[in-house]
Amino acid sequence: MNAIYLCVYAQPWIQVSQQLESKFDIKPSYVVYWDVDKKPFTNMNWHDCYLQSLVDAWKGLGFPSNIVRYVFDEEELRRISYYELIALKMMDRLDPDGESFPFNTRLQFFRDLLGYWYTIVEDRKIKLVIAPSIPHRVFDYALYVVCKIKNIKFIMFQLTPFGSNSIIVDDIDNMPNLSIDNNDDLVPSKAIQDKITKVCGEYSKAIPDYMVQHEANDKKEYTLSPVKRLKKMLRPYRPRLKKPYTYWVKKGFSPQDTKYSWRDYHKMQDKRSDIVNSFETKYNKLKKSNLPKNFILVALHYQPEETSNPTGGVYSDQTLMIQLLNQYLPEDVTIIVKEHKSQFYSHQESASGRDINYYKRISEISERVKFVSENHDPFELIDSAQVIVTISGTIGWESAVRGTPTIIFGRAWYEQMPRVFKVKTKEDLINALLQLSQLKNKDLHSDILSFHAILEDSFVLAKHYMAYLNNDDVTMKESAVNIVDKLESFLNLTDCKI
Repeated sequence: MNAIYLCVYAQPWIQVSQQLESKFDIKPSYVVYWDVDKKPFTNMNWHDCYLQSLVDAWKGLGFPSNIVRYVFDEEELRRISYYELIALKMMDRLDPDGESFPFNTRLQFFRDLLGYWYTIVEDRKIKLVIAPSIPHRVFDYALYVVCKIKNIKFIMFQLTPFGSNSIIVDDIDNMPNLSIDNNDDLVPSKAIQDKITKVCGEYSKAIPDYMVQHEANDKKEYTLSPVKRLKKMLRPYRPRLKKPYTYWVKKGFSPQDTKYSWRDYHKMQDKRSDIVNSFETKYNKLKKSNLPKNFILVALHYQPEETSNPTGGVYSDQTLMIQLLNQYLPEDVTIIVKEHKSQFYSHQESASGRDINYYKRISEISERVKFVSENHDPFELIDSAQVIVTISGTIGWESAVRGTPTIIFGRAWYEQMPRVFKVKTKEDLINALLQLSQLKNKDLHSDILSFHAILEDSFVLAKHYMAYLNNDDVTMKESAVNIVDKLESFLNLTDCKI
C-alpha cells in the first residue's frame, strides 16, 4: 500500500513510517516535510519516494516536474463546490492585508492544487494519507478534497488540551463515534480530573496554555527597550543575503510568483499592525459593560485558523451563526458577542481574519445583538449565560463542564460530551434550543467524567505535531510506538484493514 505523509517532522514520523512499512507494508511514496528536517528525510533513500518541502508546498511549488496536472470538468467541479468555498475562505491566511489575493487568483490556485494532487494520487496509486494535523494550509486541504472524491483514507490527528494527547480522525466534519451509555462508574485519569477541577474554579487558574503564550508574545512586542525599538525601526534597511520567508501573496502576483524584499515585508507588517489596531478601535466603540438578565454568548474564534476553517465548514463565516440564532431565539433573549482576545494581537495573523466592516455587519443583524469586552472574565459569562455558542472553541468544553449548555457549529473533540449540542441545520438548532433550560446547572458530573474516561481510551500519547514537541510527557521513541499502535487499531475498527 502506497502512502503520503503530509507535513511531517523527521521524528517521530520517520520511525513511524519505518514501523508501518515493516509491519504492514505501507510504503512512503510521497512526503511533504518541514524544511528544518530536510537532511534526515533526504538521507532516508526511500525507493521511489518523492520529497516536497513545506515551504514550496505553501506556494504551490515543488511538485514533480513531469506531472501532467489533471483538469476538472463542470460536473466534477460541482461535486467539489462545497470544498472549494471552504478553500477560498482558507486562503485568507495567504492574504496579508485582505486585498492582495483576489477571488480569481484564489480560484485558479486551488484548482491547480487539486489537479496536481489528483494526478499524484493516480500515478502513485496512493491508498492512504497520514497528516499530523487537520489540513488547513490550502495545499493539504486540496489533497484532502481529492481523497474525499476518490474515497481514499485520510488520517488526521485532532489536538486536545490534555498534554501530548490527540485523537485520530478521518473526517474533518465529525469525530469518531464513542459508546457512552451505561458507563457511569468510569472515571478518567487524575491528570484529566485535575484539569476538570481547574475549569470548575477561577479562570485565572485555568487559562489555556496557548492563550498564556499569545499574551506573552503580545506583551513582548509592546515592551521593547528604546535600543531594541530603534533596531526594529531600522530592520527594513539592513542588508541581508536571504530574502524573507513568507507565504503571503503579493498584490498583482500569484502565490508561486510572489517574492518579498525585506523592505516590502516590514512595510506589510506595519500595515497589518495598523489594520488590527483599526479593528480594535471599531470593537471598542461597540462593546458594553453591563450584562442583561437573559442572554446567550457567542464566543468568536480567532481567525484565520484551523479551529474555524475547515473545522466549522460554512460557519467559518461566524455571522451566519448569529443570523440563525437571531431567527430562532425567543425575543426576550439578548445575543452577546465576545471577540477572541488573540484577534487584537498584531503579531498574529489577525489582519487577515477580519475586515473593517465586520463588527458593523454583526451589529446590524438585530438590535438585540450586543458586544462585550474581549477581556471580560469568560467564566463569569459562562455562568450567567443560558448557552455558550462557538464553532469548536475551548470555551464550549469549559461551559459544559461548569454547567452551562454549549452549542457548537463545527467539529469539536468534545462534541459527544453531555450538555453539548452539535448544530449544522435549522432543525438541529431548534431541537437544541428546546432542551437548554433543563440542562442548565443540572448535575451531570459523573456523566462528564465517564465521557472523558471513554474519550481517554482513544488518546494517542505522542509528539506528533509541532505544538507538542517541547512537552516532556512522552519520548520520541514512545511516540512512534503509540502512533503505530493506534493507527493499526483505528484502521481495523473502520473496516480499512492495513
